[in-house]
Amino acid sequence: MKHTSMIKLISLSLMLLLAAAAFPQKTYVVSVGIGEYKYPQVAPPLPCSVGDARAVSRFFYKYNGSSVFMLLNSNATRDHILRVLKSEFAKSTPNDEIIFVYSGHGVQGGLTTYETKDASSLITYNEIQNIMKSAKARRKVILAMACYSGGLTLKNSNGGRTPRRSTQKTSVMLYTSSRANEVSWESPDMTNSFFISRILEAFRGAADRNGDRKVTARELFNYVNPRVISDTEGQQHPQMWGKFDDSMVVVYVK
Repeated sequence: MKHTSMIKLISLSLMLLLAAAAFPQKTYVVSVGIGEYKYPQVAPPLPCSVGDARAVSRFFYKYNGSSVFMLLNSNATRDHILRVLKSEFAKSTPNDEIIFVYSGHGVQGGLTTYETKDASSLITYNEIQNIMKSAKARRKVILAMACYSGGLTLKNSNGGRTPRRSTQKTSVMLYTSSRANEVSWESPDMTNSFFISRILEAFRGAADRNGDRKVTARELFNYVNPRVISDTEGQQHPQMWGKFDDSMVVVYVK
């Protein structure tokens, strides 16, 4: 009887250890939303960008073991965004996850900042890639709601439309709201863009097809893509790129 109890205790301990290992120790989130720009003649107002950043931040505020840093409008200058990305993601360990969320104007080659009026005030995709690369976290995610955001790609990435199998120890997933030659749509009467609205639905469990309380890269793609394409009447096609396994867990469902 004692022997049986000991086996059960060991089994329970192993299960707890495996469960703990499955969850990231901490999730670091930097959420940027720019709806009002310093130079509106260059970058017109966007009705949903601030709402996007706030909604994603609210989701992760309730997420166990998360650290959320949100930058909105005038706080989202080029220097401030880069400084926060570097400082927050530098805190990560290999067992952590880092997530960069951006909602604002995009151009081919980069993302706009609050003070954007020419190329010198953009954040280039290479700068984002270098920051993500330098972080120690093994799970890295970028969610970009911006026009032409499909141009944000990794060197030597799988670069495609659907998640693939990968043997990389470090997973880097980039999910962009549109193709490189497309605009991303939102509506003035909406709180969130089509892309972020569908992502949040997926994160809350709508994408968890097998009921294992996890949303993987493939589940996220399979849920969000057809709905955004339908929402925009075929004018917007989200793109998923990077170096990751299609079973990579993006979030755990509560």
